Amino acid sequence: MPGERAIRIAIFIFILIGLCSLSAWASYTYLKDNLILEIAGIALSWGAILLVLYVGFRALGWDWWS
Repeated sequence: MPGERAIRIAIFIFILIGLCSLSAWASYTYLKDNLILEIAGIALSWGAILLVLYVGFRALGWDWWS
């Protein structure tokens, strides 16, 4: 169903944007003096967030990415 697929994509995008924004804010706030750690913290957070979302959606059977 195209409508359901669009809803799942929107859920994924909004969760991703929210969690990535939160991790970027936290990295910037708490690692303000070290640019390398800020960048590494954001990249690591994004990787972990994507992994958790992928595993969660796979467990739910939401395989819209294939």
